[in-house]
Amino acid sequence: MTSDVDASHDAQDLPEPDRPARTRPDTDDATRNRSPLTKLAVASAEHWKVTLIIWGVVVAIGLFAYGGGLRREGFPPVNLPIVVVDGNYFVDDNEIVDADVAVPLSDAYSAVDGVEQVQTFSTANSFAVVVEFTDDFSSPEGAAVLTGVNDSVDLPSEADVVVREIDATKFIEVYDLLVTISGPDDATPEQLEAEAAKLETYLESGDGVERVDVRELLTEGVNPTTGEEEIRRTRFVRVAFAETGRYDEAIALGVVRADDTDLDLLGFSDEINGLLEDETVLSDGYRAAVTADFAEDIRTQISSLTRNLLQGLIAVAIVSLLLIGWRVSVVTALFMATVMMAALGALWLIGYSLNTITLFGLILTLGLLVDDAIVISEAIDANRGESDDPIGVVRTAINRVGSASFAGTLTTVLVFAPLAFVGGVLGEFIRAIPITVIVTLLLSFLFSIVFISALSKPFFLRGKHPHNPIIRAEEAAARGLGRLAEYPSSHGAKGIGVGIGIFVGALAMIFGSFQVAATLGFNIFPPTDDANAMFVTADYDAGTTIEEAQDIAGDVDAIVVDVLGDDLVSSQYINANERQLLSIVELTPFDERETTAPTFVEEIESRLEAVEGIRVTVTPLEQGPPVEEFPFAAQIDVDGSTVDAGQQLANDLREQLVGAELDKATGDDTVIVDAIVSTDGQIYRVDGNRQIEVRAQFSNDDLTNNLDATEQLVGDLYGEAELAALGLPADAIQFDYGQESDNQDDFASLGQAMIVALVLMLVLLVVQFRSIVQPLLIFLAVPFSFLGVFTALSLSDNPISFFVGVGFIALIGVVVNNTILLVDAANQARRRGLRPGLAIGEAVERRFRPLVATTITTVVGLTPLALSDPFWESLGFTLIGGLVSSTILVLFAFPVFYLAVEKVRTPVRNLARKRMGKPLI
Repeated sequence: MTSDVDASHDAQDLPEPDRPARTRPDTDDATRNRSPLTKLAVASAEHWKVTLIIWGVVVAIGLFAYGGGLRREGFPPVNLPIVVVDGNYFVDDNEIVDADVAVPLSDAYSAVDGVEQVQTFSTANSFAVVVEFTDDFSSPEGAAVLTGVNDSVDLPSEADVVVREIDATKFIEVYDLLVTISGPDDATPEQLEAEAAKLETYLESGDGVERVDVRELLTEGVNPTTGEEEIRRTRFVRVAFAETGRYDEAIALGVVRADDTDLDLLGFSDEINGLLEDETVLSDGYRAAVTADFAEDIRTQISSLTRNLLQGLIAVAIVSLLLIGWRVSVVTALFMATVMMAALGALWLIGYSLNTITLFGLILTLGLLVDDAIVISEAIDANRGESDDPIGVVRTAINRVGSASFAGTLTTVLVFAPLAFVGGVLGEFIRAIPITVIVTLLLSFLFSIVFISALSKPFFLRGKHPHNPIIRAEEAAARGLGRLAEYPSSHGAKGIGVGIGIFVGALAMIFGSFQVAATLGFNIFPPTDDANAMFVTADYDAGTTIEEAQDIAGDVDAIVVDVLGDDLVSSQYINANERQLLSIVELTPFDERETTAPTFVEEIESRLEAVEGIRVTVTPLEQGPPVEEFPFAAQIDVDGSTVDAGQQLANDLREQLVGAELDKATGDDTVIVDAIVSTDGQIYRVDGNRQIEVRAQFSNDDLTNNLDATEQLVGDLYGEAELAALGLPADAIQFDYGQESDNQDDFASLGQAMIVALVLMLVLLVVQFRSIVQPLLIFLAVPFSFLGVFTALSLSDNPISFFVGVGFIALIGVVVNNTILLVDAANQARRRGLRPGLAIGEAVERRFRPLVATTITTVVGLTPLALSDPFWESLGFTLIGGLVSSTILVLFAFPVFYLAVEKVRTPVRNLARKRMGKPLI
């Protein structure tokens, strides 16, 4: 193994005197292929007609995939190993429901191999059992197991037990879309169900329909006390449309798409909407419409991908035109479009669909593709004077930047690769992102070598090198920064002083960035700044009847309609009964209205405070899982003898939490604005153990820090002595935040994945540069980006989040590629005999144009996305701020760090070379 002592190629380590930075290096670069990459590029350039035919085939495949070959879906398949078992048991007593149904089911399910946890919820006339299996189970497999178990459980014959599979990517975890029927003002539940039965039969005849379920409003059961059959209203549904401006009584049908259908989600949506155009199916006065459908979101995202690709192409074209030339401008724009088409074709070939997650990955790569395009294009343009033959120019260019560009691509691939192995539901959900990015990046590098080289002879190198005023200014700036890079090594004490000043300034900026970071909140999935939909969730007071619930819901509906006005597109109740209400409200697209969704939320919630008998929360459609209204949760373990003590503790804790100020490390002022005992009116058990739960709501969205601070507060309020005084054990209080706890665990694995990625990158760079020190030097680009990242997040009021993490991973690949190219160029100069100062000066001068061009094009391309779409805001500003900060420090400060390392490294290398009888460097 070659150590850091001898990092350069020995054959060319011949000592030569210092020379001006712009010497003509390695005269045989134009005649000798130094690597397989150069051979590939030269072959592509020599046979450019064949290469262009291949280009056309690639584009044709991409266009086919974009035009319909790729299935359009809402989300990729996600294995959620959870099964829900629920039903009705009309006894008007939650204790009886718990004893007769919930406990027997819990005991039976807990004994099943592969079951990790069983939760039961018992109310006066209904129950629900949530069973979580190990990750090697799917929800359908778990449902089949529990269905078999139910046959052996001794349950009352009056209990109606239903086993439900869960699919987190569908509506109500089951349906691909929801259809709602509304009728006249005086329509009864019986009449609505009769109309739904007719539509059910009609829709099941549609192409690709597996089944249609009527979401019944009435439930038939037997009262065990009287032995008589009863029909009770157990659900109510309402729907609103822009043209009516009010909520009407309705009934919903869930539609499931067949697994073996050729229709993708968009085609299936079109099929159902087409069927609903037949108005003869329903009686006069009734109408049916699709009210919950992912198809429109997918169409919007595909449109966004197309729009942002065009914006990116325009940005690349303009910047390349100004800084390099119009031919480079055309080539790089065509290149980016080709890579995107090829990526779509690749996704089609490997069996992926075009869904929310793969679209996320494709849009993310738009900021990365420009790197390969400009580096290779600029290298060919910059070396046009090295040979009279276009093939020689290509050979020279790829010899000089090919291996460094390949190393940069591989480092970006490596930093994304561990994301494919993140565990949990979050890992399942995001796995398509790294796969999509990796495939796109590899294609990008391959095509930059092949297709850009092929265009050199017939197009690229025709005409003279452009010299407009901007290019001349850019060349002057490059020379000036080259002289600044060399200055500390060639101007004695004055130069050393300048170098120390730059060194200290850079370190101050890095450490100062941590001060900015300390002011940022941390929320894995923070609330969005705007959205095209809102959720209205509500819990009724215990003891509310379904008739009372309907009356209260009418007050809520009136306020929602009044506040939204013309910005209400449609709304539907997803679930509503005497215990809770959940509705989704579609808004006018955020780029077509003046009022943001959070502003609507604030006004609606303010006005709802006057509505009695219900606790309502309105939330915009979030970037990740739905945000809990009361995210903090403390569970109190109780048994038959300590139920009263536990209930007293829960009530006391609720009163003490309301209004409490949290002591957080960030120093932010946070108050607990409300708290509830969420298990009031029901019996809740986990693995058979009864618990009473207290939940709390915060005054801001710094969720993770708020949860940690509140947990500490509860521990301080109720230590072992306080619990013992109530007759409760020391470990009576537990903390489980549900989805947020899972998100925190999964986010922690994301951090571990990043560490693995950095180690893999380091190993790759050690092999590439045959050095241990230089890869560490290259990694300086990462902390150089900190100030820009944290400042951009602070100015845009974004916390550290999952999307920031993904953006930072992408950022690492881009900024490290910049320092790879600089160090590689400096090493080439050192192998020609230049001293470290002149070597890094030449490297800065030569790499200035591609480095600045890639940064500007990426920033210009991402800025409209970050400013116009709240979904991309945090990720976009992470990349923009980090790129600007890192680029500035790489150009101004990195050479000083390089010189400092070489000052120590060169004598050590020379000592070893002297012992081996090799020339000194």
